[in-house]
Amino acid sequence: MADKKVDAIVIGAGAGGGVVAKELAVNGFSVVLMERGGWPDYDQHIHDELISQRVQDLGSAFGPDWEKHPRVMVDEHGNRHQIHAGHGAYGHVAACVGSGTVSYGAMGWRFMKEDFQLKSIYGMVEDSTLDDWPVTYEELEPYYVKAEWEIGVFGDHSLNPFAPPQSKPLPMPPFEFNREGTYLAEVCRRMGLHPFPIPMLRNSVPYHGRPACIRNRTCCGYACPVDAKNGTHNTVIPTAVKTGNCEVRAHCVVAEILVDDRGKATGVRYFDEKGKGRTMEARIVVVAGSATETARLLLNSKSRLFPHGAGNNNDWVGRNLQGHAYTGASGLFDFDILDLAGPGACMAICDYNHHNEGIIGGWIAGNRVLYVALCLFPELSFRRTPLGDCP
Repeated sequence: MADKKVDAIVIGAGAGGGVVAKELAVNGFSVVLMERGGWPDYDQHIHDELISQRVQDLGSAFGPDWEKHPRVMVDEHGNRHQIHAGHGAYGHVAACVGSGTVSYGAMGWRFMKEDFQLKSIYGMVEDSTLDDWPVTYEELEPYYVKAEWEIGVFGDHSLNPFAPPQSKPLPMPPFEFNREGTYLAEVCRRMGLHPFPIPMLRNSVPYHGRPACIRNRTCCGYACPVDAKNGTHNTVIPTAVKTGNCEVRAHCVVAEILVDDRGKATGVRYFDEKGKGRTMEARIVVVAGSATETARLLLNSKSRLFPHGAGNNNDWVGRNLQGHAYTGASGLFDFDILDLAGPGACMAICDYNHHNEGIIGGWIAGNRVLYVALCLFPELSFRRTPLGDCP
């Protein structure tokens, strides 16, 4: 069955897809935003510690349903393996409107200026495809401001001496540090380091018609009980829908991007909420289904001009998948350091983010629950590593 043609189809209602749908809708484009999951509901996504962590062996509060939507990899010997995608660094694998922005820890970092010029600063890293960005921080900076104010971020960049230039302060003030953050910040200062509050995508004060964070501890991995954590599901997607130009089609799974004889995307083939196969045409097709699912859909979209998947004639789709590495240190104290004040992570230092002798890139360090985590940011390398065959 063929649906009515629209200006744009956006696949995936997460961080990227929600923003694109809003921008198109407010500028007069007719948009259909397709999402394989449903709308998140706090009462349905209970605070279950067993299914709200960074592994999914026991399930996931926000999907996907691995039995209904298995992810299968075929190795070089033709053997099939069902795999579960792991949680992301800032968010969690999720299949719902808002996706990982429903359950993420909601840190609102900007890239550093150096992050846009990694090859120029560090040279070519052996066995990598490291390169400079085609845009600069200065070109991107106005869009950081736009996102921070429309979606809502709290913090104070002026307290971080290593922060890149800001043309406008963040819209909401930071929280004071919790007990462990206060202690770690004091230790950092004694070491000559520069602790500051982590920018967070949550309301520290009432903002855009929603309440302030109540500072509960179950935040990263969970839905917000008062809707104070800011994601696309409660900011830009509702804005898009209110224009009358955007329709959200939940529980719809896109199977293939349709391509014409000129190599131009013309629409999608998908399964609706009842599992019925349908097609829809559009002038614009935006694929925003996460790093893994976007590649998987493109690889599935084979045609005469793209026998190895849409946009994959140079064999780059699904490669250069970049992880976000963690390493940390923990310790025992002979006094009470825990006050259970959320949202957990609250302070960080950027003293070692760049310009460390013998290190490509660097890290930020901050408290995350009860330990100091050294988070290796994206400057390590971009290796040409395939996702594997994803039928």
